[in-house]
Amino acid sequence: MSSVRFIHAADVHLDAPFKGVDATDPRVRDALVAATYRALDAVVDACLAHEVDFLVLAGDVYNQAERSLRAEFAFRDACQRLAEAGIRVFVARGNHDPASGWSAGLTLPDTVHVFSEREVERVVFEREGEPACVLYGRSFRTAAERDNLSLGFSRDLADPLAIGVLHANVGGQPGHEPYAPCSVDDLRAARMDYWALGHIHLGGVIEESPAIVYPGCTQGLDPNESGLRGCRLVTLDARGATVDFVPTSAVVWAKETVAADSAATLDDLARMLGAAADSAFADAAGRPAIVRISLEGRTSVHAALSRPGVLGDLLEDARADALGREPWVWIDRIVDHTRPVLDLAAVAEGEDFAGDLVRIGEALLADDRALLAYIEDVARPVLGALDARDVPEVDAAAVLERARDLALDRLLAGEGR
Repeated sequence: MSSVRFIHAADVHLDAPFKGVDATDPRVRDALVAATYRALDAVVDACLAHEVDFLVLAGDVYNQAERSLRAEFAFRDACQRLAEAGIRVFVARGNHDPASGWSAGLTLPDTVHVFSEREVERVVFEREGEPACVLYGRSFRTAAERDNLSLGFSRDLADPLAIGVLHANVGGQPGHEPYAPCSVDDLRAARMDYWALGHIHLGGVIEESPAIVYPGCTQGLDPNESGLRGCRLVTLDARGATVDFVPTSAVVWAKETVAADSAATLDDLARMLGAAADSAFADAAGRPAIVRISLEGRTSVHAALSRPGVLGDLLEDARADALGREPWVWIDRIVDHTRPVLDLAAVAEGEDFAGDLVRIGEALLADDRALLAYIEDVARPVLGALDARDVPEVDAAAVLERARDLALDRLLAGEGR
């Protein structure tokens, strides 16, 4: 029975910038600059450790069409390491590294095959002179590929095993551009044994038979891509595919929520922040971690947190402790979503301004349309001054509740309710 073992990776995004991160510590800054390159090294290390037959890269090896020379050198060197071990590399270009992009034209080893952007290519992988597997693939010609490229794939029934390689959005998954859009039925119709996909950064097995797989990105590129990222080790034969996750993240993004309800003092809250850093440290599995912490709940320290400078001082103290770990944990930011300890029902019964405030808020929260219109009207002077691309999403209910609680905190200060 014919079988192959290979690594399936995608969305390496060499040279991707990490924007919006407070990387003021040089350890953090240097780690982020190197992160995508170290993740590529980890992919190569996995290929060597598992003695695979080949590596499949399903798009976005580079982060941009006009790729840097540093990134091209890194990819060439990675392919050379694999070539020296007799491991072939099959590459399909994606929307970030289309065929139309600029390239320095570095010579890659003969063991590397980049699929054509003009049509689906069929490449036979041989072992000891005999066909062991056939790979079908197609690259993006331009960044915005809107055609359903999967329709060009069709397996030759004489193939011992068949693998489809494509950068695509299957099923219109949200959060990613609808490039090379296709359906699961489109992929099934091609009769592949395994679909090696790219483009969706959160990995997952879409179907088990045939195996339709996104490996995910090899390195999380922003705080929303939290947790370990990696590639997939695949063993494929006529019975199907065994797919195992192999972590490759050089740095792990984390999000932690601190329920501050029980914090009676800022000392209590500082201990909770340390516990959140401990949790990020454990989840990073021996890798440096960058964590964002959200403070939630109604707590008696809310008023203290609202004082100028308090949250920043808490952040600096927590950072100093977290950076002392090995590997380090960097607390990128602490976001205060706490609320004052209030009996809103009791306040609403009052015949004063605070009672009016609570009753007006409750009426708006009960009417989605009125709430949205109110928030848009209030926010228009600020948001209207921003470039349309920079306007953040606004959770109207959260904004209203936050404004109500801040106002009540000041109105009722010292009243003990």
